[in-house]
Amino acid sequence: MTAAALWERLSADGLVEGDRPEPDGTGSPWFVRAMLGIAGWIGALFLIAFVGAAFAFILDDAGFAAFAGAACCAAAFVLFRAFDGNDFAEQFGLVVSLVGQILIAVGLAQYLKVEEPPIYFAFAAVEVALAVAMPNFLHRVLATGAAAVALALGVNQLELHGLAAPLLSLGIAFVWLEPKRWAAGGRIWRPIGYGLVLALLLVETFRLFGADWLLGLRKDAPGWFGLYGPLLGRALTAATLVWVAIALSLREGRRSRFSVAAVGAAIAVALLSLAAPGLASALLILLLGFAAGNRILAALGILSLLGFVTHFYYSLHSTLLEKSGILAATGLCLLAVFLLLRSLSPATDAAEADHA
Repeated sequence: MTAAALWERLSADGLVEGDRPEPDGTGSPWFVRAMLGIAGWIGALFLIAFVGAAFAFILDDAGFAAFAGAACCAAAFVLFRAFDGNDFAEQFGLVVSLVGQILIAVGLAQYLKVEEPPIYFAFAAVEVALAVAMPNFLHRVLATGAAAVALALGVNQLELHGLAAPLLSLGIAFVWLEPKRWAAGGRIWRPIGYGLVLALLLVETFRLFGADWLLGLRKDAPGWFGLYGPLLGRALTAATLVWVAIALSLREGRRSRFSVAAVGAAIAVALLSLAAPGLASALLILLLGFAAGNRILAALGILSLLGFVTHFYYSLHSTLLEKSGILAATGLCLLAVFLLLRSLSPATDAAEADHA
């Protein structure tokens, strides 16, 4: 398919409008852009170290710290707007913005208590505003990830353990499930979607491998949530996976038997994920990546799935023979589901060509 034909098809579906843009000129080689980016980081860090040494008193006053942080973020916004496409300026602005966010966090920490939820929700609100306002892809990814992690910390400080992962899963499904959202508004929604995915994997990984303390997540919450919160979180994430499978089946307009089989397979996998932490999250990312035709999401889903399954395999208190039997049975079940779905939805060569 040519670029002109692709533009006409997108325009007919209402995803783009106007005339087809002219192709971009030949940019700098990747190694030149990488060196410019590294130079931007070095220059910004030296500048910030000099300013920090000269104005160390800023960190001792919450008002000054918050004001200086806001000024740094405003300067980064000006750099992003004025030097769009300049790798040195963009990386310089990224470092300046990150320092500004640290100063804002320092200011909030002096106004609010670190052990209380409001500070995390306030910082999450700041990061959401920066993710929307800053016209830079990487900055939006990092700001969204920071906002999502801050939200997870706030939820855990409320002792609602296990609810952070399903909340992030719903956010990921909201961004990637609707093509018109991440296609038409891709400059904003794509980096936000990537940031939510990275934050979900970070939270799941830290909790799974017992490194909760690195994110400040408490493991000894009292009450009902202390006992059943993680299980409830896995169940809600699994329910999100089933909902996404149903929505995709309805959107594709498949035959009823195929839809029932696909949703049944999703329910079976969701039930299995209750005993395997992280499995539902990885499968959700993989499913959405496949549905959106996004190789980055699919790759993240596959890698995280391998990691979570490997952890589950080695954490089982069973003999190697029993573990091998579980793996063999799981593989046979997956092959049986594949053959069933293939028989219910035979794809002709013409249909495959049209889909391609």
